Amino acid sequence: MPDQQGVSLVEASVGAPPATRLPPQPQMLAELLGPRRGRVGDHRGFILRRILLLTDVVALLGAYAFAEVTVGFHSSGRRLLSHDALLLVVAIPAWIMFARAHDLYHVDSRRSDHSAVEELGPIVWMTTMWSWGILLLGWVSGLRTVSIPKLSVFWLATVALLLGLRSLARAWSRRQSWYQQRAIIVGTPQETAAVISKIRRHPEYGIQVAACVEPPPAEGAGGAAGGREVPVIHSDQDLSELIGELDIDRVILGASLNRDPNASQILSQLRSLHLHIDMVPSWQDVVGTRVDLHELEGMPLITVPNIELSRSSLLLKRLFDLAVATVGLLLLLPLLALCAIIIKLDSPGPVLFRQRRVGRDGRSFELIKFRSMRADAEARKGEVASLSFHGGGTQTGMFKIAGDPRITRVGRVLRRLSIDELPQLVNILRGEMSLVGPRPLIESEYRQIVGRHRVRATLTPGLTGLWQVNGRSDIPFEGMIDLDYLYVTNWSLWGDIKLLIRTFSVVARGRGAY
Repeated sequence: MPDQQGVSLVEASVGAPPATRLPPQPQMLAELLGPRRGRVGDHRGFILRRILLLTDVVALLGAYAFAEVTVGFHSSGRRLLSHDALLLVVAIPAWIMFARAHDLYHVDSRRSDHSAVEELGPIVWMTTMWSWGILLLGWVSGLRTVSIPKLSVFWLATVALLLGLRSLARAWSRRQSWYQQRAIIVGTPQETAAVISKIRRHPEYGIQVAACVEPPPAEGAGGAAGGREVPVIHSDQDLSELIGELDIDRVILGASLNRDPNASQILSQLRSLHLHIDMVPSWQDVVGTRVDLHELEGMPLITVPNIELSRSSLLLKRLFDLAVATVGLLLLLPLLALCAIIIKLDSPGPVLFRQRRVGRDGRSFELIKFRSMRADAEARKGEVASLSFHGGGTQTGMFKIAGDPRITRVGRVLRRLSIDELPQLVNILRGEMSLVGPRPLIESEYRQIVGRHRVRATLTPGLTGLWQVNGRSDIPFEGMIDLDYLYVTNWSLWGDIKLLIRTFSVVARGRGAY
């Protein structure tokens, strides 16, 4: 139970032992959390926007230099370079204006999960318009005649450098102290615990949860749920004062705030503090993320898309699967053959592991993987059931073991790089799986799916998907089926392409690969 002043600590991450209670004063809590930084407004966004702008300028100049060296070299280079410099003086500010109009600098201030993959479409379109604009400007002004081969090289180099350097700039920024944001979460214990668990799986977001602001527990009830390692504040103190005392950059509001009669006043007060404010909607589990926001005479309306995919969408998805899987198998044949040889030499048993999985509309199929465990692994599953870090053994939840003793030496490497999944390209060609989709479940897992989550069976299971790119085995069973539900209800072909691209970076990091 919290003390009478309303501040308690749950397994304190600020240095106190689990049973210790914090002093009730928020000022003392601020001292434990760290020194005040004196920031004003969106400090992270202010710096990151300027880094991205500088990155764009470097990328554009680098693309021009690359095109000039590889295609555009001439004996009268000095005169041409001076003309090009004049064109770039006009063209680079134009690019910055275009990028600003397409929100390529400010979106990072709102979205911690934003990446270069999200910018692929706008950057390709803008680079095309920008490149042809330079060609037209040079032709109209008479300063420069640009050849089509040079323009093509310049276009390719611009897209590659913009995406690559922006990714490097974000990766570097996320390791800097100024990128970290101190946050509080306002909501019920269930809401705050759910948000914390998701934030902790993504340290790259740079969100440090300083405290949770929760309503006082009911008479006779215990304190907030344990295991969160953050201070929990039960207090009627003015929220703006608390934010100032704790030096907060970000506020995450739970769905329960919608039931507060003072919700509008609280939100208006927070907005006046120039903070980053996130709101978790009460209908987020049902509606998903792909909604259309528009207005009717100033009244905001949210239109929810139909959950069922059209025949043309399913056909488009299948054609995309066939094209990519065919090319992928042809390119990867040498690697697949090498893996087969190494597996055979490393341990006795078959090269491929086959397992019954549940596919679209509940139909079973045989999933193919490279064998990464000993040949008797299935027979020994009961022996290691207690090691499953999601709990439930082999009966409930998801069976995942970190450092599974049944894995072979070669299998550990295959799993770390997700190479053991590549034979599933054959399942994709057969139509049993898709490149992107819900996770293919074993029969015991499928029997646990009830209610609205059954809609996941309307799409073919995928080689990768939202569960894989957001943490894989680190995400529990309940989180996995929620992500699968969101995938099915928010499907788009462009979304599949972005998930495929994100998969490569996730595989490179190896997080959640057990």
